[in-house]
Amino acid sequence: MTDTKVTRKYARALFGLAHTDGREQPIWEELVVLRDVIAADHRFLAMLAAPQIPDDDKHRLARSALAGLSHPVVRDFVWFLIDKRRVDHLLAIIAEYGHLLDESNGLVEALITSAVPLNDDERRAIVERLRRISGKKVRSRFTVDERII
Repeated sequence: MTDTKVTRKYARALFGLAHTDGREQPIWEELVVLRDVIAADHRFLAMLAAPQIPDDDKHRLARSALAGLSHPVVRDFVWFLIDKRRVDHLLAIIAEYGHLLDESNGLVEALITSAVPLNDDERRAIVERLRRISGKKVRSRFTVDERII
């Protein structure tokens, strides 16, 4: 199974669990905390993925690191990934979960690049037009790239 398929499969499974409880957003918020823990020290994920470290030790490490999270679904999901030797996909799974949450909330993301800086009115007009075209809420990011002229 390709990495993308693995990521989607596990993200959809987690999202389905969250949806069953109606807790998609709170679980997302805990996943963001987990993502930030991993970003602060990549050794954490490397240790969880290391084949030479026994799973019991990985579970203890994860339990300690995730002690502040309140929803057992996130903790159990991490343990499940450890057991299935898929924890190395965790960051991609978290990102895909975020995309699924956005999709379920009718939200699209737009990266808008212009050759010159846009003022607030121009930005609002572009976002409004994208909203009308897509029929969805738009989360926008604006960048300037003078090379596109």
